[in-house]
Amino acid sequence: MRRAPWLLPVVLAIVALSCTKGKECDTCEGDSDCKDNFVCVNFKDDSGKVVGKRCGSGQGATTCRVR
Repeated sequence: MRRAPWLLPVVLAIVALSCTKGKECDTCEGDSDCKDNFVCVNFKDDSGKVVGKRCGSGQGATTCRVR
């Protein structure tokens, strides 16, 4: 049986696109990227420095565990 060399990248791309995005702590560009009443907010590290944007409640109560 001969396998098509393009099949694996296509399957991986489909899986990556089908994953749910927009949940709490997911990265975002704007509010439309977030779901479940979350909004796109500046995400700060422990020192208070803004290190990106993530979906959160907007109330300051979101704590994300990132690497």
